Amino acid sequence: MQDLRDSGYLKEAVVNYLALLGWGYDESTTFFSIPELQKLFSLERVSKAPAVFDEQKLRWVTAATCASSRSTTDGAPGGLHRPHRASRAVAITQDKISTLSEFWPLAGSFFDGPFDDPSARQKFLSTPDNRAALEDAKGALEQVSRAVTPENVESALRGVVERTSANQSNFFSLCALALTGDDVSPGIFETVALLGRDEGLQGWEMRSSA
Repeated sequence: MQDLRDSGYLKEAVVNYLALLGWGYDESTTFFSIPELQKLFSLERVSKAPAVFDEQKLRWVTAATCASSRSTTDGAPGGLHRPHRASRAVAITQDKISTLSEFWPLAGSFFDGPFDDPSARQKFLSTPDNRAALEDAKGALEQVSRAVTPENVESALRGVVERTSANQSNFFSLCALALTGDDVSPGIFETVALLGRDEGLQGWEMRSSA
């Protein structure tokens, strides 16, 4: 159990999954809280057939459990000293992670500052076009009001894509690099809204310079 916890699996998900290895309440119910299992589980309904541990299914159960509990941060690495930000970070990453061990690589920059990935910088900042695109994005974000929402960030950045005919996938990877130091991040619009305009732009020029 401790090994699974250390790997980032939620306790509630592991207990739920282990209960289902040889037991079922009915034909359709898959997810149970621990109190529900304490009430409903019975040895009489445990199958005598050998159970097979399927880690992929455990990951699926964990991902679904994360998605159903937006405020879950128990077991995440240290640094969650801003509870409000922590719950919002979980909310915007939960559909991209299967275990809590995957949370910090994706969201750690919200708490410890931007990552430094030289290979990503080299990959995306090696051309004048990419550097120009980042300048366009920075200018658009500077025009967003301080009351930042994912919607007004999306409007600003998609406006740049439409105006410059930039490749959308490449453009948003560039924005992720400038915001978090990595070309992979939670949704760009939600990331800027979580950080706020000023913090999102702080250091943008440094990180977007070759």
